[in-house]
Amino acid sequence: MRTQSNAQMEIERTTLRDVTSTAKLFNFNRPVYVSNKVWRDCIDIHSIGNELAVLQRLRHVLFMASSALRNRVTDVECEFRIQRIPSDKPNQHAESVTLKLKAYIDDNDRPVVTIKFPDE
Repeated sequence: MRTQSNAQMEIERTTLRDVTSTAKLFNFNRPVYVSNKVWRDCIDIHSIGNELAVLQRLRHVLFMASSALRNRVTDVECEFRIQRIPSDKPNQHAESVTLKLKAYIDDNDRPVVTIKFPDE
């Protein structure tokens, strides 16, 4: 898998949310980012304003990502599924959603993980 350029990393920084501090609870030992689209759709519950619910949803995504990663460090690209209630419809039933995890080495030779939708 190829290394991303500085320009690509800069674009990602503006479209990614750093969740590294919470990811450490799931044995991630590298920076972890989720796309803003994943954040809005699968994690953030802006309609009820409950920080605990947001943290629980983030933990669910990270747990499932950690399970998909299976201690592999770099050059990994895989899909995994989560159960989520759409953020814009919090009274709905959970539905299955596919997310994509990518672990790679950035331009500074550090391992990085990103979590996005497969079409991002």
